[in-house]
Amino acid sequence: MLLLFVPAIAQAATTLTLIAPAAPGGGWDQTARVMQRVFTEIEPGVSVQVDNVPGAAGTIGLARFIQFERGNPDALLVMGLVMVSGVMTNHSPATPAQATPIARLTGEFEVIVVPASSPYHSMRELVAAFSQDPGRISWGGGSAGGTDDLLIRLMAEQAGLAASRVNYIAFAGGGAALAAVLGGQVTAGVSGYAEFGGQIEAGQLRVLAVSSPTRVANIDAPTLREAGVALDLANWRAVLAPPGLSDAERDALVARVSRLAHSEQWKQALAKNGWEDLFLAGPDFRQFLLSEQARISAVLERLASTETTRPAALTLSVTPMTLPATVASLFGLVALLFVVSTRRGWSGAGLHAPGRTLALGVALLIQPIVFSTAGFVVASTLLFVVTASALRGARPRWAPVLRDLAIGGAVSALLYIAFSRGLGVQLPPFPL
Repeated sequence: MLLLFVPAIAQAATTLTLIAPAAPGGGWDQTARVMQRVFTEIEPGVSVQVDNVPGAAGTIGLARFIQFERGNPDALLVMGLVMVSGVMTNHSPATPAQATPIARLTGEFEVIVVPASSPYHSMRELVAAFSQDPGRISWGGGSAGGTDDLLIRLMAEQAGLAASRVNYIAFAGGGAALAAVLGGQVTAGVSGYAEFGGQIEAGQLRVLAVSSPTRVANIDAPTLREAGVALDLANWRAVLAPPGLSDAERDALVARVSRLAHSEQWKQALAKNGWEDLFLAGPDFRQFLLSEQARISAVLERLASTETTRPAALTLSVTPMTLPATVASLFGLVALLFVVSTRRGWSGAGLHAPGRTLALGVALLIQPIVFSTAGFVVASTLLFVVTASALRGARPRWAPVLRDLAIGGAVSALLYIAFSRGLGVQLPPFPL
């Protein structure tokens, strides 16, 4: 008799992890949390959790998803048009093609909003000011290279302006972008209606236009085309599964997401959030994803051709893939300056000691591996200690090593804050 209850027990213990590769408050986060609610309603006993992994237009979350969730049939990653363009603009080695396409879920047109106190009462007024002085009009939205950014740069193209003249300010999540718009830090905000909906209904924000080909029933605003901008653009959102799944596991996830997409609870959520039902699953979605990659690549190349050329020597690109080498260089320089300034009569003899030279070389070579497994702060602190010890040229003593640990830990923590908050590169400060 006990065996009869085993399937029910297994189903009750089922867990599903939804990865939102963005900060809380944005469209991907909202999609994941609506999916969480609907899944728990249509699958009694299921435990659904949402994990946020923000940064670099979703490419950091994508890379971690591919690496750490491989072969896991109980994990899904929310993605969309923003990630397709983000992979290209961030030169990410991780791409959606490395994961397992499951289904496209929704589509959402962009809205352009201003604070209620804004002097701009129509899209024509805002476009006129933008055309006259592009730098004076600042636009706030999601990740650089994403749908929000893309829409404004296409608008600039329509106005005969170079894309490089757009004063676009990217935020890691919808909450931060909303706060910037309400606080008057940017002239106008760009995003999906759901991210601004509460403040629009409360009268704190005014919608100037929507990026749909025709007016949207639940949005009281003209289209961009009505404002003289011959442009429409829809953001879509979808889910991917990890690589390494069997055909049966993939098909089971497609069926599971299909049940969600056809449920009454999901349809009610679409209407509430102003999302279009663009459900597309399996091989058809895979083909759509490939065509979108080609389309967005062509658009970005066309916009890039109008950019003002900048001297290569002045361009510094820090991405999740170049970060370990960047940190290694920074710590090497800091350690060198530290030893030179504190050791009297230093002659560099330590660098000629074969053992220390080998230790330094091995530390630099394995630093990216340690970085991805032990975490940013730990790996960077250890690198600093090894580098300082090799450059010091004296026999190791506890006092200098402890001092190096303290300095290395402090510097690595400051760098972590600078990278995560200043550059939007979110990395774990401690071992995973």
